[in-house]
Amino acid sequence: MLERQSATHDKQEKVERDKVKKALMKGNLEAAKIHAENAIRHHSESLNCKRMAARVDGVQARVANSAAQRQMAANLKQTVSLMSKVTANMPLTETSKLMDSLEKNFEDLEVKTKVMDDAMQNATTVQQPVDQVAHLMQEMADEAGIELNLNMPTAPAMSTSVALKEQDELSQRLAKLRES
Repeated sequence: MLERQSATHDKQEKVERDKVKKALMKGNLEAAKIHAENAIRHHSESLNCKRMAARVDGVQARVANSAAQRQMAANLKQTVSLMSKVTANMPLTETSKLMDSLEKNFEDLEVKTKVMDDAMQNATTVQQPVDQVAHLMQEMADEAGIELNLNMPTAPAMSTSVALKEQDELSQRLAKLRES
């Protein structure tokens, strides 16, 4: 549901960007500014929806992880009981190998959990440009080949497409982690 809302906001952003360009071509700076503000708002809403979807996915992963840990605890309890019976009849070297294997499985679980937590933290962090309206208006004017002299500071180098690309890359990394 949140992904659909994000896509809707992305489409609305494109519509508003086209309106900015048309208004600039007509020389209507006030209308261009209004449409640029709308485009920025839709972009922000899209990012908010994506961010919330990532958080919901993170919560779902944590719930699944918790259920898996509870199941593992029950299995460990059973295993310890069985190991107690088996170790009475097993040589010390075999017991040592079995314990090493169990320890390795715990370490693997800890590494996977840490990687997933780090990916979730990165997925929910997105940088925003400082003066988005001026930057968008200038970008649309450049695309339309119009000289636009606004006495506004310029926005930083990070563009909308770069921020969206970073968000998509983080989402893909998170999906890969869930598969493994």
